[in-house]
This record gives sequence, C-alpha cells and structure tokens, in this order.
Amino acid sequence: MGELFRSQDMTLIQLFFQVEAAHDTFDELGQVGLVQFRDLNPDVNLFQRHFVNELKRADEMERKLRFFEDQVCDSPIADEFDDNGPGADLARMYALESTSVQEIGELETQFEDIEKELLTMNGNQETLKRNYNELIELQEVLTKDEEFFESSGDKADEEDSLWGEGESPEGGINFQQVVKLGFVSGVIQTDKMQTFERVLWRATRGNLYMKHTAIDKPIEDPHTNEKQEKSVFIIFYQGNRAQDKIKKICESFSANLYPCPESSQDRRELLEQVRQRLSDLQIVLQRSIDHRYRLLHSIYPNLPKWKAKVAKDKAIYHTMNMCNYDVGRKCLIAEGWCPTTAIDSVSNALKRADERSEALIPSILNTIKAKEEPPTYFKTNKFTQSFQGIVDAYGMARYGEVNPGVYTIITFPFLFGVMFGDVGHGFLMFLFALFLIIKEKSLGKHNLNEMIFTCFNGRYLLLLMAICSIYCGFIYNECFAVPLDMFGSRWLYKDGSLQATWTNPSIAYPFGVDPAWKGAENELTFYNSLKMKLSVIFGVLQMCFGIALSLINALHFRKPYNIWFEFLPQMAFMCATFGYMCFLIFLKWCIDWPNNGKSAPYLLNLMINMFLKPFKLQDGEDLYPGQLYVQWFLILTAFISVPMMLLPKPLLLRRDHKKKMRARGHVVARKDKGEGEEERLIDSEAPVQPLPHAGEEDEEEEEEEFEFGEVMIHQVIHTIEFVLGAISNTASYLRLWALSLAHSELATVFWERVLAQTFVMASSYYFIVPFGGFAVWAAFTFGVLLVMEALSAFLHALRLHWVEFQNKFYSGDGYPFAPFSYNIILSSDEEGSL
Repeated sequence: MGELFRSQDMTLIQLFFQVEAAHDTFDELGQVGLVQFRDLNPDVNLFQRHFVNELKRADEMERKLRFFEDQVCDSPIADEFDDNGPGADLARMYALESTSVQEIGELETQFEDIEKELLTMNGNQETLKRNYNELIELQEVLTKDEEFFESSGDKADEEDSLWGEGESPEGGINFQQVVKLGFVSGVIQTDKMQTFERVLWRATRGNLYMKHTAIDKPIEDPHTNEKQEKSVFIIFYQGNRAQDKIKKICESFSANLYPCPESSQDRRELLEQVRQRLSDLQIVLQRSIDHRYRLLHSIYPNLPKWKAKVAKDKAIYHTMNMCNYDVGRKCLIAEGWCPTTAIDSVSNALKRADERSEALIPSILNTIKAKEEPPTYFKTNKFTQSFQGIVDAYGMARYGEVNPGVYTIITFPFLFGVMFGDVGHGFLMFLFALFLIIKEKSLGKHNLNEMIFTCFNGRYLLLLMAICSIYCGFIYNECFAVPLDMFGSRWLYKDGSLQATWTNPSIAYPFGVDPAWKGAENELTFYNSLKMKLSVIFGVLQMCFGIALSLINALHFRKPYNIWFEFLPQMAFMCATFGYMCFLIFLKWCIDWPNNGKSAPYLLNLMINMFLKPFKLQDGEDLYPGQLYVQWFLILTAFISVPMMLLPKPLLLRRDHKKKMRARGHVVARKDKGEGEEERLIDSEAPVQPLPHAGEEDEEEEEEEFEFGEVMIHQVIHTIEFVLGAISNTASYLRLWALSLAHSELATVFWERVLAQTFVMASSYYFIVPFGGFAVWAAFTFGVLLVMEALSAFLHALRLHWVEFQNKFYSGDGYPFAPFSYNIILSSDEEGSL
C-alpha cells in the first residue's frame, strides 16, 4: 500500500537521439510505457509539424483497415471464429511486439493492393448481381404475364382476335376497329404498390387496366445487400399520351420496365433464353463470391495485428511531433516525466533502440530540474483500481498529496454495509461478486454488456461491500428481515406479561442485537436510537480522521501555518462540539439508568442547552462530576478556534510576502550599482538573497504575486465552510441511519406482506399459492432491494466520501500520469471498436 499512499516520485527527463533512431526509440519506450512526454511545440499548429505526412499516412492506413473490417463484417466469415480468436485482448497480444519503419511501409503497399482488389471485386460483383437481378425480374415478368394472359383466355391461336384483326369472342365485333390497347410490364417494390396504383389512376383518370402480383422470393439489392419484396405489374392503356405518362410515373417510382412479347410463343422462347443466361451468370457470380470470400478469409486473422501496428505507428509519430527538432545536429529533443524508480528501465530501452537502429551516436538521457508540478501516479492492480477509480472520479490528487484511495478500501465498503446491512442480501451479493472473481479470466476475454462490464471492473469492491453487509447484518441480527436466534434471547416474558425482563443484567448479549427486539412494540424506537447514534459516531470519526490527514499533507508540503492555524483549530472545534457529543453517547450507554432510578437524558437537548444555556445544567442532564466546567472549557475552545482559523494565516502570509519583497528590492538595488561604487542597503534588516538565475525571473515574479484581499476572502470562505460544514456534514451522516432503516423496513414489508401472507392463504385456498408468493417476493427482493437499494446505498456512500470526508484534506486539483504506453493505446482502441 506504500505506492498507493502518495504519488510515486516523478523525475523530469530530457532525451537526445538521432532522427534515424527516433522511430525505434519511441517504439521501445512505448513497450516500457513509463514516460509521459511534454509537448515542446505548443505554439505550432498540428498541420505544420515535422511528421504530419507520416500521420496522414497512418490515418489513411486506418481508413483502409476500417474498410477491410466493414467488408468482413458484411460477410459470414466473422461468425466462423469464436470470441477468443483474433481481436481478443489486443493490448496483451501485441503491445510487446516491435514495429519498424520498413514493416509499416510493406503494410502500406499490401493494404493498397488489397483495397484495389476488393474494390474491383465489389464493383464486378455488384454489376453481376444487378444483371442477375434484372434477369430474375425479367423471368418473373414473363412468367406472371404468361399466367395473366392464360387466365384471360389468350391462347396461341387467339392472338389475332386480341391484338390483330380478329373478332372478340363475345360480340363478333372487330376489336381493332373499336379500340387499340398497349401494355407495359415491370417490377416495383411491394411497399410502393398502393401509392403507385393510386397515382396511375389519377394521372390517367381511370383509363387503364392494371394487374399485379407479388414475387415469391425477395430480391437482394446489389448495393446495400438488403432483401426487398417486389411485385410484378402489367398495365393496359390506350394512346401514346397515356403511355408517356405511365412510363414517367414508373421512372419516378424507380420501377423497372421490361419488354414482353405479345405472342405466347415469343414469351416462352424468351423465357428459355433468360433461364439459360441465369444459369451461366449464377456460375460466374458464385465464382466471384468464392474468390472474395477466400480473400477476406485470409485478411480476417491478420486484422487485429495490423490494427495494432498501425495504431502504434500513429502514436509514435504523434509523440515525435511533440519533440524539438534540431536541424543542425539532426536530432530530436524530448522531455517527459517518468517515475524515479523507472529511470533505469528507460535507459535500457534507449540502449535496445540504439542496437536496433544501428545509430552511430547513442541516445542521451538527462534529468533536469522541474519548474512545474509533476503528474500524479499511483500504481494500482486489479484489486485496488476500482477503489482508486472512485477517488479519481472526484479529482486527481495533487502531486505529493495523501491519497484517499488507501482508506476508501476500508471505509467505503463499511459505510455501504451500514446502510445495506442484511445477512441474506449481503450473501447474495457475495455470491455474485465471487462468481465474477472466479470467472474473471474467461469473462475478461468477452465483450460484456455495459452494466455487466461495470460490475466486472468493480468485482473486488462488490466483494468487500458484500462482506461488510453480512457483518452489519449480523450486528443488526437480520437475514431477509428475519432475526437470527443464534445465542438465544436474554429477554424473558413471565406470566403472560407484555413487558420482558432481562434475565442476567450482569452479562451483555454475545454479539449484535438480541432477537427479542425484532417484533417488539418498541422495535422501531430501539433501532432508530441505535442506528442514529452509530451514524453520528462513524461520521465524527471519519471527519476527524480526514482532519488528521490534513496534518500529514501540511507536514509533507512544509506548511507550518496549515498545522497551527488549520489543523489544530479544526480538530479542536470538532472535538469540542461533536466529539463531546460522541463521548456523551458512550457515557449514556455505560450507565445503568433503571438501577440508578433516573431516566436517560436526551442528548440532543443537552447539546442545545450547552450553547444556549451554558451557565446552568438542566434537570436530568447531570451525567458526571464537573460537567458544567468541562462544558465551559469546550465552549471556549470552540469559540477561540474560529478566529484562529480566520485571521492569523492571512496576516502571516502578508508579513512573509513583505519580507520577500524587501529582500528582492535589496537585490535589485545591488544590480543597478556600479561595480566600484559603495552599495547602500534599502532595508538593513532584510536578509541578503542570492541573485536569481537567468530564466528564473519570470517564475519568481509569478510566485511573488500576492493579493491580501483574495487570500483573506478565501480564508473567510474556508472558515465559514468548515464551521457550517461541521454541523451539516455531521447531519449528513444520518443518511446511514435513514438508508439502513428504509432497507430494513422494505425487507420486512416484503417478507410479512408478500411471502408470509401466502402461507396464511394456503390453508384456505390452494397449496400452489406459496410458490407464486415466493416468486413475487424473490422478484421484489432482487429488483428493489438488491438493485435499487444497493445502488442508492452506493451513491450515498460515494457522497459521504467525496463531500464529508475528502473536503477536510483533499484538493483533487492534480493531473494524472498519462505515459506513452502501448498497453493503454491498444486497450483504448479496442474499447472504441467494441
């Protein structure tokens, strides 16, 4: 836990290496993953940096890879590989593989050839599919039209009677002399048919005859590869104007028109030709599909590796753009932060890079003095990362600041358990967390649902939360709202009395709450008193601990004013008020009030009277000898603490600032004197300070900026916030009591009104009722208590840590250590592709 208590020591390093060795150098450093590089060109536009062309090349290669991936996803190839095949856990598989410039150049050529081949095949295949679909539609048109003409009595020997100079079968009238009909036939999407028919009817004013029927099998669109339902239609019309209108309407509705011979014999001959062409085209199309399938099948296993190499190459050039380029020496200069303990690893990586690149001049590593605050770096593992994530979500710790994540490992699950205390519910949560831990290797290889993935990342947090819930459940003596009679009850009802008596006053109950309290008339009063007092005690203890941690920060940053005028007054104020109240709670628990013949006082009234009526103890509030004098001392301590927090620190800071200004003015006067002249002291009492180095004057001017008004206002706000927060934060911890009470009462209602009631009904109705009651009770228990109540308790515990605990010592205004690491880069790329 030492690495988690405070940020690891960070060192600012400077690297010099040849341009020819830069790619290999950053490749080795990316594998090590322990250097966070600084941007040495903040004023240079991204498009004006030295390696922008290489970044454009990497972007183009990523585009081609996305194109390959889309082509694979549109094919059935991906289904042939399981989830544990290529693409699973890229960071672990490819982070340690080296990437060279030559290899990236070969990949670029290979990607270009594959893309050209795929585009050519896609174009040819789309053309073949379009021709195939046209032949299919023409076949359907000929088939459906033949069926229509046959149903209309059009035989081969009756063509003249309908289209030529024959006579109609009914009236013997020359049909051609009466009317001359034309017809068009084609295919349209089925969902457009109703609108299409309505528009035709209105455009021709009903002077047409139309018949349509759906095609049995859907036709695949060659461009989108989607199945479309289509229908064949045939329209009879009269006149050329009607023909023009109909064709324009067909074109607007994207209907495909096909020629249909008038004679049945011609239709049959054309249908045979179409079927023969379809057979030949289907063979060619299948060969094209098989060739494309073989190409994609060879691409798919290499996609994860290619994506990793391109992502690493892009990250390398992006980092190289952050370096200074020395044109004269043809070398790159980089600066970055790394843990002090990792400097040897970085040096070894530079040596390996020199060997790989065969550089004539070895790379150089120097440590330089930092003028800015280093990043914060906590080394976490799979157990501590979820707890550290809770703290980081509020704000990253300032460099050197105490990390609340260490204590969150204990306090967060415990406060959750106080609110969620139930043996049964905690045990179910424990089983779920244990399952995630046992199956963590197999589950880590799959793409989990977002909610399950969140629970999986916090599996160890869930485990400790469940354990604390079980522990607090034993304290409350509740298991699904039913008391556990493990040690027997110490209360005894005698002779039908409604009041129980304690069997042995000299012996306390072994562990937790006596089961006799569950179901008693004063159950709620007892549990309210117990849980309320425990909530206040836990809250005051945690807040006092937070104030104590501020002492550690003050000692580390060497700020004595924070010790004398923040830590001590704050601790004195807290102990003199709410610390004293906790003392009274324990004192009240230790007194045997019935045997003393006194009634227990209300501590809340006692604390109010302590400040409103300080000169006299009220009746029944006398708890120990000398109580009045002790309370006078505590009141005086609390009142003195407020001005001690408010005034001394700003005044002392102003005094120190004036001393620095006088010393600085003395130095400036010396600089302005001639070398041979006698120097006059501006302030004889001011100590002589050394001259600042060149380049440090601006920094010192920034440091010397001091506004007493701003400092005073800040201190006033901080003091008021602490004094009022001491009251409001203590009251905020009562949420532990409220959530615990709500959880217990809901569990009791579900048990007594849902499950237990069904057993009463079973004697009067059917034995099947308890099974239904159990199902309803289980659903309510899971949905309300295990999900909603658990989430509510989690959020309240989160608030208690962020607001009530961390504001006593935690600034949270630092910035995280973000090293150039292949593991991080590839992991983020993989998550973005899910």
